[in-house]
Amino acid sequence: MYAFVQIGVLAVFLIAAIRAARHSGARLLELSTAFAFGLLLEEGDILIFQTYRYAEHWFRFDLVPPAIGMAWALIIVSAMNISDALGIDEKIAPLADAVWAILLDLALDVVAIRLGMWTWTIQLDQGWFGVPYGNFYAWLFVAASFSFITRRVRRRAQNRGARQSLWQGIAPVVAFIGLLASIVPYAFLQARLFQRSENNGTLFVLTMAAFLLATLFALTKRGAAREPADAFLTSVRYLIHLYFLWALLGIGLHSQYPILLWLSLAMLAIEIALTAFTHREFFAALLARVRFSARRAR
Repeated sequence: MYAFVQIGVLAVFLIAAIRAARHSGARLLELSTAFAFGLLLEEGDILIFQTYRYAEHWFRFDLVPPAIGMAWALIIVSAMNISDALGIDEKIAPLADAVWAILLDLALDVVAIRLGMWTWTIQLDQGWFGVPYGNFYAWLFVAASFSFITRRVRRRAQNRGARQSLWQGIAPVVAFIGLLASIVPYAFLQARLFQRSENNGTLFVLTMAAFLLATLFALTKRGAAREPADAFLTSVRYLIHLYFLWALLGIGLHSQYPILLWLSLAMLAIEIALTAFTHREFFAALLARVRFSARRAR
């Protein structure tokens, strides 16, 4: 399983890197720094908070499997592509990117820990079926912080010239500092209000609601698309959804916790709706072609 996952992630990441390079050097730099950010945040989180660890079966750079860093990069850039394809205002786009990213984690983390891919320090009956609510909270700010910095660099490059893209090189460090800063109020409030209870997800739910409301508002005010929807990045997201759905069914988790099956299917349904929305021009053209063919057949 570990060989299959790691070789698969590496192959997908290399294809994404080739496609990014064909787009521009700046886009390849974004993907590369997203990979570096994934490694940095995982290594930093494990050393600082010591709340989880990866299984020994992974090929690792110190404490972190490079496949995890690559997966982070693919998730973040795919989320950013969705917001850009939808024409979401760049000021709110980082929040929307975080929502698109967490759609994946809500479906995969509870399955991954039962496959033994990584282990949290809490029990399987604590938190969200063994996953701390703080993890979901952090996922929001992982995507939002890197997206915010990257979008600022894009704007500088657009206004001041392509050389400004080199600022992207410090994005992993700045984004990680932003992530740590976002965790401070969560840790403080969780300790004061809920005595660090792992079974209370109120703060995550409130934060998620704020991100979601901002995203829905942005969708009502969206403008022209900044770039076309990337079918390859969309397919990567489906690979993640379907792999963990298959694993959920394979280990019989659906019979023990039916809610997790419904949650996984709900996240997949939202992904399908997003695909239909972001790739609407493609589907509209396809539908027109089908109608034309049907008329000719008559």
